[in-house]
Amino acid sequence: MVLTQSTMLTLGTKAPDFSLPDVISGKTISLKDFSDKKGLLVMFICRHCPFVEHVQKELAKIGKDYEN
Repeated sequence: MVLTQSTMLTLGTKAPDFSLPDVISGKTISLKDFSDKKGLLVMFICRHCPFVEHVQKELAKIGKDYEN
């Protein structure tokens, strides 16, 4: 991976709006689609990574546990 300067926002800063493709449905989703929710977790992971494959089911379970 190429060394990239961090552009981390100060903790507590409101997230800027963004749009990303949903890898399951193919639809474009944005932060504002979740404005009525208490929180949103976005994970940038490689689905064919052995570690991710190992924890994938547990990540899905955690997602279901916190869905509502």
